[in-house]
Amino acid sequence: MPFRSFIFWSACSVAAFIVVGVTESGMAAMQDFTLPEAAAASVMPVPEPSRAMLLFAGIMAMAFTYRRAWLNWRRSAPQ
Repeated sequence: MPFRSFIFWSACSVAAFIVVGVTESGMAAMQDFTLPEAAAASVMPVPEPSRAMLLFAGIMAMAFTYRRAWLNWRRSAPQ
């Protein structure tokens, strides 16, 4: 695997881990909402590990699709 590809996948993985970490209850609960109780309950984050894993998989799928589209475009571009 070329070095550029390794850097791309490493950067995408790190970005996905950061985003998933922010969605966890400890980080997201640090935001202070000053809404009424009924409205705040609908806006506050709900910690669900399955959602975090689905978010990670979605980010990696988008990275894969972007890379394939970029490579296909580069191969079809006139030299």
